[in-house]
Amino acid sequence: MNFNSSELPINKLLDKINVTASNNESLLLSVEEVKLLSENCGDSVFIPVYTNEQIVELCKQGKLGKPFK
Repeated sequence: MNFNSSELPINKLLDKINVTASNNESLLLSVEEVKLLSENCGDSVFIPVYTNEQIVELCKQGKLGKPFK
């Protein structure tokens, strides 16, 4: 059985958004597209992931933990 996940409605919508963004264009979503996006991503919380270098820099700046001396 062959399954092409790019044909899923949410993946088609995300592709549409990505193409529009890469073309630096605006995008008007239909009611159905907004509902689809809400159903699939509406409960998501995005948490930043930092590199070790970024963590060290944030510590040096006093924005995370105690500043380095």
